[in-house]
Amino acid sequence: MSRPEPDSQDSLGAATRALADATAALTRMLGKQVHDVVPEVGEALAASLREASRGLADASDNVAKRAGSVRADERRRERVDRTRADLLDAAARVIAAKGYEGASVGDIAAEAGYTKGALYAHFPSKSAVMMALARERLGIALEDPALDLPGVTDDGLDVEELTAWLTAAQDDPKLLLSLEFLTYGLRNPDAAGELADLHVRSFEVAAAQVARLRARQRGATGADVVPTQDDRDTALAVVSVLNVATLEGRLTGSPDMSPAAGARIIERLLAG
Repeated sequence: MSRPEPDSQDSLGAATRALADATAALTRMLGKQVHDVVPEVGEALAASLREASRGLADASDNVAKRAGSVRADERRRERVDRTRADLLDAAARVIAAKGYEGASVGDIAAEAGYTKGALYAHFPSKSAVMMALARERLGIALEDPALDLPGVTDDGLDVEELTAWLTAAQDDPKLLLSLEFLTYGLRNPDAAGELADLHVRSFEVAAAQVARLRARQRGATGADVVPTQDDRDTALAVVSVLNVATLEGRLTGSPDMSPAAGARIIERLLAG
C-alpha cells in the first residue's frame, strides 16, 4: 500500500486522536453505567474499551511520527537541491571568469558560500562539476523544444528585441561558458562524447526553430516540421552570427560585429 501524503497523514492522525479521545470518554461513561447494573460486565467492557483506546492512541502516535519523517525527508531533499544549485551557479561564474583550468574547487565552494567538503559531498571532482554544469546549461533548450530566439514572431523577427537580448548576453558574466565547454571537450577525450552529443542536440533544436519559423511564414502551423538541409545550413549561420555578435563584438567593440549588426544579419537569414 502506498504511503499517504503528509497532509493526508496529518488528517489521519487528527482523526485517530479524536477517535481515541472519544473511546476513552465512552469507556468512562459506559463503564460506570454498566458497572452499576452488572459489575462483571461493566469491568469487562471497560477493559476492552481501555485497550481499544490505547491502541488508537498508539496508532495516532505512529501516524504523527511517519508524517514528521516525510516532512523531514522533504526538507533534507530541498536543502540538498538548493546547495547543489548554489554550487553550480557559483561554478558558472568562477569558470567563466577564470577558465576551467584556472578555477579551483576551493574557489567554487567559496563563491557559493560553502566549504570544499560540502562541494565534494555533491560532486566527486572538479570535472564532475564541469559536466553537471554543461548538462544544465546546454540542456536548457532540450527541455523546451518550443523555445525560439527572442523577437521571433509569425511575421519574422523583431530586430530591436533581438539586439537588446544580444546586448544583455554580452554583459552576462557567464558569457565565456560556451567556450569553456568547447575547450574542455576538446582537451578531455573522456568527456568529449557527451559534450559533442549535447552540442549536436542543441543544434537540432536551433534547426527546428528555423524550420518552424519558415513554416509559419508560409502560413503552416509548423508543429511537426522536419528541418530541411537548407534549414540546417541557416541554423548554422544563425548560431555563428550569435557567437560573433556576442563574443567578438564584446572584445572588439566594432559596430560591424555588434549585437545590432548580428540582429540585422539574422533577420535576413531567417527571411531567406
